[in-house]
Amino acid sequence: MAGVVSTVPDVSAILSKTQVIEEHFHNREVWFGKSADQSGNNWGTVGSLTPYQAISGNGDFGSDADDEAKVLGTDDTPVFSGMTLVDCHRLMVDASSRATPYVLRIIVGTGTMAEAIAARHYSLFIYKKESAAGRGGPVDFMMHRHAVGTKVWIQCKNATDDATIDFFLGHHEYVD
Repeated sequence: MAGVVSTVPDVSAILSKTQVIEEHFHNREVWFGKSADQSGNNWGTVGSLTPYQAISGNGDFGSDADDEAKVLGTDDTPVFSGMTLVDCHRLMVDASSRATPYVLRIIVGTGTMAEAIAARHYSLFIYKKESAAGRGGPVDFMMHRHAVGTKVWIQCKNATDDATIDFFLGHHEYVD
């Protein structure tokens, strides 16, 4: 029919402009806690009952030596043979010294933490629990996939200097 304009949208054009939120099925979940000796490249232990700890600065991310939590070192992944990618996605907060908001920065890199921050290889999210003495539930966050053997650090920011937050990290592993 001449002169008739279709009101049906071009779905392929819409999809090409839509950002992909989730493009994969999640694989087995693995939880890490702090390893007993973090002097080398093995910072985490699968199924550890020892939480990591990050320490804040005064209204800023902690900048003293060892304020950051060394979460995954180059020798910590893969857990499952043949996996090539890691997707950090969840924290379980075990304790925090303040009931005020924390900003957590999850940093991923192959060099130093400072280099990864300068390259903006991190995600930020806010965490607050009802009371300092209470325990928190799992906190989901979005993080890009990165190669196994990549380092992961977590820093925290709080209004109080030397505020602490203790946590465990969950991730998935994939084949590229």
